[in-house]
Order: sequence, then C-alpha cells, then structure tokens
Amino acid sequence: MATNKTNPQGKTAAEKLIDLVTSECELIHDQKKKPFAITCKGSVRQVFGLHSNTFKEYIANLYYRKHKLALSDLALKAALSALTGKAIYDGKQHAVHHRIAKTGQSYWLDLCNADWEVVEISASGWAIRSGSCVPLFERSASGKALPNPIGGGTLGALWDVANIPKNDQLLVVAWLLECLRSDTPYVLLELIGEQGSAKSTTQQILKMLIDPNEANLRSAPKNVEDIWVGASNSHLVSFENISYLPKNFQDALCVLATGGANVTRTLYTNKEESIIQRCNPTVINGISANVTAPDLLDRCLHIELPRVQKRLLSKDVDSQFAMQQPYLLGALLDQFVKALQILPTVTVADSDRPRMLDFAYLGEAVFQSQGFAAGEFLSRYKAMREQGVYRTIEASPIGAALFTYLDKHPSGWRGRAAQLLGLLEIYRQKGEKNWPLSGKAMGDALRRLSPALGTFGFDCRSNPKTGGAYIWQIDPIQIDLPKPSPASPASPESPAEELEGLGHAGHAGHEFGDFDYEQMEGPLPF
Repeated sequence: MATNKTNPQGKTAAEKLIDLVTSECELIHDQKKKPFAITCKGSVRQVFGLHSNTFKEYIANLYYRKHKLALSDLALKAALSALTGKAIYDGKQHAVHHRIAKTGQSYWLDLCNADWEVVEISASGWAIRSGSCVPLFERSASGKALPNPIGGGTLGALWDVANIPKNDQLLVVAWLLECLRSDTPYVLLELIGEQGSAKSTTQQILKMLIDPNEANLRSAPKNVEDIWVGASNSHLVSFENISYLPKNFQDALCVLATGGANVTRTLYTNKEESIIQRCNPTVINGISANVTAPDLLDRCLHIELPRVQKRLLSKDVDSQFAMQQPYLLGALLDQFVKALQILPTVTVADSDRPRMLDFAYLGEAVFQSQGFAAGEFLSRYKAMREQGVYRTIEASPIGAALFTYLDKHPSGWRGRAAQLLGLLEIYRQKGEKNWPLSGKAMGDALRRLSPALGTFGFDCRSNPKTGGAYIWQIDPIQIDLPKPSPASPASPESPAEELEGLGHAGHAGHEFGDFDYEQMEGPLPF
C-alpha cells in the first residue's frame, strides 16, 4: 500500500478519527435523517448529535488520548462529513427524543443527569431506569439536570414559591402533566399580573420543576425564528415580560402548540431550506393579557396572579425550591400516575368538547383523582376560556363596535359585509388605525369573530353568493347568554376537602394575595 509522506502508516488524521469513532460508537439517524452517535460505558448509554459541540469535543479528546496529537479543524470537518454519510446511509433509524417520550403505555422523562437516567411513568407507577431498556434521548447544551424524584410527598411547598391562586392550582398541575406527554398537542400557559405579583419567579419555578435550562426565562422574541430556535433547545418554551404579541408571533405559537414546522432558506445557499419541526409546550408572562388571536386563545390557559403580600428574598426562594424539588417532582409524578389510572374512564359529552380535547380529558382525570365530581374541570376551563373571548373582543376594534351595535339591535343583522362596515363607522374609536377598509376585510374580521359571537349567543355565518356577493347573517341563538365570570372561579366544596391527600408540606408561614395559609382550617390544597 502506498504511504503518505506526512503519515508513514498511510492513514490521514481524518481516516484515523473515523476508525476510532466507528470502533467506539454506533452511528444512527432519526426519522428526519439527523445523524447521531451512541456510546456505551458500562451501563451508561449516551446519545450525541454528530454535529453538536459536545460530540466534537468528545471525539477530539478521544483522538488526543489515543494518538497524543491535537486534531486539526480540517481533519475534524472531513471526518464528520464521512461519519454523517455512514450514519444516514449505513446506520439504523431510531427515534431520538428530547426531555420527554412515549413508548407503548409508558411516558418517559429524561433527568439529564451524568448517569443518563430516565423516569418511566405509567398507570402502574413510576421508576428510574437507565441503559438499553430506555428510549434514546438527545440533550441540548443548555439543558440542566433534574434531581432524582422522591415519591410519597405533596405539592404543598410548590405554592409557597409559585404564586398561583388557590382555585387555579389544580389547573396548573394538569397543565404541568400535559407538558410531560409527547403524544398530544399542548396548551399555552399565560401568566399575567401587576408589578409585584411574582410572575417571573412563578414561571421560572414551574419550568425548573420539569425542564430546567441555563436560560429558564428568555426575553421576548424579536422575530418568529427566535420562537422556533428556542423550541429546538428546550422542551418547555419560556418567554417573560411580554408587552405585545404581533399576530404572526401568535400564529407561530399556535402552530408550535399543535405541531408544525418553520421553513427558512439555509444560510449561504440559494435553494436549500432549513426546516425546524417541533411540538412544544409554552409559558409566557406579562402585565396585561397578550394572547388575543382566537386560534391561540382556544389553546391557552390564562392565569391571573395576585399581588404578593409578603415577599421573600430571591436566595430564600431558590434555596427553598432546591430543597423541595426532589419531593415536588416525585409528588407530580405520583399525581401523573393517578391521572393515568383514571384517564380511560373519563368521558366528555360531544356538546362539552373544547378544541384542546386531549387536555380536557387529562384535566378531568386530574380533578377526579382528587375527589371532584365529573365535569368540574370542564366547568372551570370553560369559564376561563370565556374570559379569553372577552379579550378577543376588546383587542378587536371591529369586535368592540359590533358588540355595541348588537347590544342596541339584539334581533341581529343581515346584509353585505360592506354595509355592516358602514353601520359600525359611528362606533369607531377616534384615531383607530386597525379598522377594515373594505367589504372583504370586514368579512375576514367577521370570520375571526364568529366563535366569540357564538359564545355570546349570536350565530354568525355567510350564505352562498347571491348576486355576486356574500350575504352575512348574525342571528340570536335562543340560549342564556354567559355572564362575565371571575378570573379564578370559586370552586365548590370537594369530598376531598380541596385536594386532601396532596396536603400542604413545608410551609414557610407567608401568604400570597388574599389567601392566608395561617388562617385556613383543615388540610391545605395539595
């Protein structure tokens, strides 16, 4: 065999690296043709994206330990190119997950610890697993480890540091559990409250409970791509201090909640596309409500936080949560098991089925597991969604004008969209710029407002073309019109005395809002 003058043994550094990697790793690809390497050290199995910085550092170190030579960037690039081809065309295809997964009847939560341990959760219980019996998980560079959960505890200490109103706490628990399911769409959680309501602290605690990250709270996205990039590096997408969500941002969050893709042109190419396909849960916060698009409202859980009456030092919040985190995670997993046991027995009438039906079933299972009557979750969830409809109307200048008109003309209206636009002109706010300028734009506005009109007792629809134009009808529906309900509807007395069995633990003696834990008799919530 001919030899290389710079390498008497006849192999280049890139070729040596390829031999070394293929002897140490199994090369695979996922369903999207993304290449991965699997390494095994004893019972610990690790998964790396071939082009991740972590894997590059790993093989550079591997090469140095073997040959006592530094690896050049050129050799590394050449080797990775060849290894990528081997992984895609010669390697087996496997599903590779990020933080959560589902196989058969089991859900999995990656603890992201040094031992690559994963929690398996099913209706039979939960347990920590590792090795070849668990699904493959990829880890982002910014992901952080969860503590090993300790079961048998309660979620009481969570509400000492997360400022969620008492009547909304179980709704948030249902949302957290939905974040642990990989086979359903996700509901966006929006936290709002005035300054001093611990929005960011609460949001950070909720994220750290199931998906801690180097950046638990990210600033408001500057463009749509920021949303998708954040979803690629974190399971639970988290943005804080939102002051305004443009329509295209709300559309992106809507797609992200139910699963979809963002496509952009690959840098330095003319034709290649870069596709990010994700389905992620999201949590945002702001002083005022920012979710106003009807489609996103149907996918939103809206929680208003009260003002904190007795504030804790940040270091005390951090230390208290760190001490309780293993027990809180264990209690959350215990609740997940109970919900999975009840879930097959849950029924929801066709007339009560909301858009996020998977979440409705899980929410009912969570509430019923705590002794509430069937339908209690749906009742609270419906009341919260009705509050969102009010926000849709308030956010739409044409919506506010139309409801003012219908208040004065309860018998409804019939005609062309352009005619209705003229009638509503007298209700237009001075200086309003987001006003329809044509009959077509008015028709589009009516289609967006149709669900809100239905909630408040009006059927809005367009008939087939008559004389070349659509004829719109807004007719009253013979139902009792819903009344505005409190942001946190009062709950009826429960057989479980408001969630006995998830009773309070480790209370530090402070209070949130108007709810005084020290004065409450009987078992505390969770």
